[in-house]
Amino acid sequence: MTKTSRARKALLSLLVVGAVGAVASAGAFSAFTSSSTNTGNEFKAGTVVLGSNDGGQPMYAGVSAIKPGQPVTRCIAVAYTGSLTSNVRLYTTDSAIGALGKYVDVTVTPGHWAGSAPTFPNCTNFSPDGSAAYSGTLENFQQTKNSFANGVALSGPATSYWANGNTVVYQFSYTLQDDNAANSGDASSPLTTGLHSFKFEAQSN
Repeated sequence: MTKTSRARKALLSLLVVGAVGAVASAGAFSAFTSSSTNTGNEFKAGTVVLGSNDGGQPMYAGVSAIKPGQPVTRCIAVAYTGSLTSNVRLYTTDSAIGALGKYVDVTVTPGHWAGSAPTFPNCTNFSPDGSAAYSGTLENFQQTKNSFANGVALSGPATSYWANGNTVVYQFSYTLQDDNAANSGDASSPLTTGLHSFKFEAQSN
């Protein structure tokens, strides 16, 4: 056998092997298939939404010349519209309170409107639900209720937690103690609580 014949035979063998491999490879990719696709997936977070009817206005704006023993009441309606049930607490973020704070008794009472809701911060048609949520001096509130952790726990209308659609009206009552130490003796510089705030906060449970 000549060298040319052997070369042709070797080349022919390679072509045969390649052809067989191609057929085998084609067979490997012609299997039956079936699939099922799950579509339209979406994942949304729940919401915690708490609001009030104050319109950004203070309950006690420029209140002055108050006599001892004279209660001054204001009301604020707090509403929950979040999708997650939550715990609600009342506290202040104020770092200090004015000198009059120790002589001002504060009572916070939960309730509801027994008729049409009045203009903020009036308490016409307010009806209490149970006992006061807080009773003490304004100074004590500032010193002991200054975070969510130690704030006043506020129950929802039906349970200890709040759910979508819940609304509670809170009546705040300030009463100046009959203590002459609250009298500065200077008409141009009466004792004052200074500007202060109340914060209602909800956290999902």
